[in-house]
Amino acid sequence: MVKIGFLHKVNTTPPRGGGTVHTYQISHYLAKQGHQLLTLAPEQGSQFTQRLPRSIAGLRSLVRSADLLYIRIDGRVGWELMSLLPGWLKTDQPVIWEINATLDELAILPGPKRWRDRLGAPLRPLSAQRASTALCVSEPLVHYAHDLGIESAILVPNGSDPQLFRPAQDSACAFAGLENCFRVLWAGSTSYNWHDFATVLACAHKMQNLDPEISFVIVGDRPDLAEQLPQNLHFYPPVLYQDAPRLFASAHVGLCLYQDLSWSQYGFFFSPLKLFDYAASGLPIIYTNFPELHRIAANFGLSVGVGDVDALTAQILALKQQYSLYERLAQNARQAVIDYYNWDRVGAQTEAAILTLLGQTPQSKHPQFEQSRQLLNNDISV
Repeated sequence: MVKIGFLHKVNTTPPRGGGTVHTYQISHYLAKQGHQLLTLAPEQGSQFTQRLPRSIAGLRSLVRSADLLYIRIDGRVGWELMSLLPGWLKTDQPVIWEINATLDELAILPGPKRWRDRLGAPLRPLSAQRASTALCVSEPLVHYAHDLGIESAILVPNGSDPQLFRPAQDSACAFAGLENCFRVLWAGSTSYNWHDFATVLACAHKMQNLDPEISFVIVGDRPDLAEQLPQNLHFYPPVLYQDAPRLFASAHVGLCLYQDLSWSQYGFFFSPLKLFDYAASGLPIIYTNFPELHRIAANFGLSVGVGDVDALTAQILALKQQYSLYERLAQNARQAVIDYYNWDRVGAQTEAAILTLLGQTPQSKHPQFEQSRQLLNNDISV
């Protein structure tokens, strides 16, 4: 049993966006293995043994009580700066960084920049000197960790919960009025310019004249557009994580489309949760042909170039018209999550890293660990 100090920014219970889902799933897994989890307010999850006040005293108590610190790293500077404060960490206390993003996206994020974000470029590498191991959700982020000076960087791709996200068990449709349509789902945020809603919108306009049976379902914030929206485009507000499975299971195809990340020196480095949740729901996926997405989805999806409306249109029509292609990709998608891209595998990799740092032997070597090593070496494509 290990006392693990979790340092993350927001309450994860109930889970909402990608960051909260990751922490929610990993913390639940570790708690089930018998580890004690410590964190700070406002976290409300019952899987945490102790939820200490979000104060200097609470933070000091967490740090001094934990055997190991687990710090979530994203596109803004956060708890990693604590390692720069003299006397806060035990000299022999391991620190794991869970790296989800570089700081490159700070330049284009909406809203004002905080003082620590402005200083992030020099401060994060300094903080990284204290990190024992980095768990990275994508291959580009493994290279990022190495560039920060973290020698031990492990590829731990995200996953889904195949018991929560499942193919539709009946004919019920969550999208009223679209029961007889071929439903193409795009889940994302139109406020982030790298989420490629523009290509989806252009494709919907084009598809109106080609196949009126195809409808586009947008789960996310509705943009304020001056242009008239096509009648085959339907908006649904964002939902909680536990409510998403019914929506995903009611779709026929999942879109995982992004703009080129020209601002990122590491290229496309994200590990989108919707990709894995689509797959768990048995949806063939159409994805932007970035290396990170292609390595994951090549066996259960179809790729398109950045902003290629014609290719997107053709791939949607192919999935609607070619039943054997659709069924093969749908089955491959579900199986990929059952076999590898699931939260149990992520949790097992995380626990193994924790125990190894503390000089303990993991109870059993997870059968899917070798796949992460092969993925990193580009030996296989899943």
